[in-house]
Amino acid sequence: MVLTLFGQEPDYIIKTWTNTSDWILSTKISPPSIEADEHYLCTVGASGHRSIVKPLRMGVRHGHRIVVNRQLLIANAFEQLLEEKMPRSHRFIRNNYDKYGYPIARHIKNAWQADVIYIFMKPAEWLLLLILYLVDVKPENRIALQYITKPDKKTA
Repeated sequence: MVLTLFGQEPDYIIKTWTNTSDWILSTKISPPSIEADEHYLCTVGASGHRSIVKPLRMGVRHGHRIVVNRQLLIANAFEQLLEEKMPRSHRFIRNNYDKYGYPIARHIKNAWQADVIYIFMKPAEWLLLLILYLVDVKPENRIALQYITKPDKKTA
C-alpha cells in the first residue's frame, strides 16, 4: 500500500502478467525447465528450497526459462541501473563477477547449497535495494520488469 501511495506500483496489466507463471493466473510456479542457467549466484540461489528462496514466477534469460525470486530481480535491476548510469564500472564489475562468480556457481548442485548461497547473498540484496531506492525514480517498476520477454519487433 505504501508503494502505491508513492507511485511505485507497476501498471496493473504488467503486475498481473508477472505474478503469474505459464499457467494462466496461477499462484503456482511451474516446474523449472530442463535447461538451467547456472552461471550466476543469484540464479543458482533461486533454485533452493521454495520455503527459503521464495520463487515468484518464471522468467526468460538467454532464450530459456528460469525460476525468478525477489533477490534475482533486485540484482538484475541493479545491474541494469549500473549499466545505464556507469557503463565503465558495470563492465569492470561484470567481468570480475563472470570471472569469479561462475566458477563458484557451477559447483552448486543441491537445493541446500543453493539455500546457503541465497542466505549468503541476502546482505548484498539489501544493499542493492537501498541503492536502487536512493537512485532510481521508480525502483519497483524496474525490479518488476526484469526477466520478462520483450515482444518480437517483427510482429509488434
